[in-house]
Amino acid sequence: MHGAQLSPSPPGSILFDEWRGRIEAAPDVEQLVGLVRAYLHAWPPEQLNRLPYDLAAVALPDSDDILSRALLASLAELKGGGSLAEYVVLREMALTFAAAATRLRLLRSARQSRVDACEDK
Repeated sequence: MHGAQLSPSPPGSILFDEWRGRIEAAPDVEQLVGLVRAYLHAWPPEQLNRLPYDLAAVALPDSDDILSRALLASLAELKGGGSLAEYVVLREMALTFAAAATRLRLLRSARQSRVDACEDK
């Protein structure tokens, strides 16, 4: 793994393509949570204002919030009903949180496999 992959994106960058590699390279849950927090803080306020209130919060207390935010973003994207500008920013968030949720599940699964292997010894 390369440290550059986990470095923050340029200020204000909310593009999924610019965060995807770092999300997929996160080596543990704690770093993934930190990365998602950095992603949320990269959002300019005027773009956050285009999102539903529950998605626009930049606070991310823990890793479980990644899963709930991924679900909320996907549901909001599927529901639609907003302007094209709202859809574009919502799609970036939905894609990014979906990737983070997938990575979180993989990290938790790997951790559980290690625990199980230790218990079998």
